Amino acid sequence: MPDLRAIEHFVTVMQTKSFKQAADQLSVSQSSMTRSIAQLEQDLELRLFNRTTRTVEPTDSARSLLPRANELLQALASLEDEAKLLAGGDLGTLRVGAIALATETLIADALGHLATVHPELEVDVVVGAADVYRDLVTGECDVVVGDEANFRESVHANQLRMTPLRQDKVVLVHRKGHPREHDFNALIQQPLAIPSRYYNENRLFNQFRTAGGPEEPRYRLNSLASCLALTEQSDVVSLAPSSLAGKASPELVFCDANDLGIEINLALVTLAAHTPTPAIRVFYEAIIESS
Repeated sequence: MPDLRAIEHFVTVMQTKSFKQAADQLSVSQSSMTRSIAQLEQDLELRLFNRTTRTVEPTDSARSLLPRANELLQALASLEDEAKLLAGGDLGTLRVGAIALATETLIADALGHLATVHPELEVDVVVGAADVYRDLVTGECDVVVGDEANFRESVHANQLRMTPLRQDKVVLVHRKGHPREHDFNALIQQPLAIPSRYYNENRLFNQFRTAGGPEEPRYRLNSLASCLALTEQSDVVSLAPSSLAGKASPELVFCDANDLGIEINLALVTLAAHTPTPAIRVFYEAIIESS
């Protein structure tokens, strides 16, 4: 049976196209690397590389075996992570890519839960990347919380696994006592403040225009919290997830009865070829527990 260390050597040589660079990257001697690959070729009864004094060229057999070799290394990493979880050890860092709306609802609540049950887990949330699903495929993040509609349109969807989380409606928000609060058609035309990331995210603003809203927002701010603060202090209106209604200032009115027809189906997205790590699993469990 091939040694897993030799599999790692094989994958690294495939990546670097050099025995020396692979040896340097893994902090082993070049002679050890050469012996390891030679033993692997003997165990597999296949030639993996055509070597000269200047080049290392993978064979067709090596190219065919590479996906399986990567799966083996991923499985080993998952096993090690699982052992850490069972032992109550460090879960490391979880890099989450997310749409803005998800950070203000699901993720914020999940992080509060994680801070209690897994305080050792470090979480890095990156909001509003140009292509969050590409970032997942290329390894820039470990998991994504996004919108089902955007996921289905992604060119990377066939490499990913989607788990539905929750549907959220986007509603109009105004302050109590707003002079137009009893006339929704007039209210929707009031100066609008929205987070900058909402403007292009998930076609939200295009849907708002379709519902009768203005062509452009008057104010684009960095966060939903700042938009709601402005809304509370003026006749400006804003857009927000209806799930925040019970958590926002009591001086704000969430117009859930006046349906804009804007719904977001939030989902957890992971790599289809990889088993979710313990860190991803506890993150998902935290979302479910806090929803």
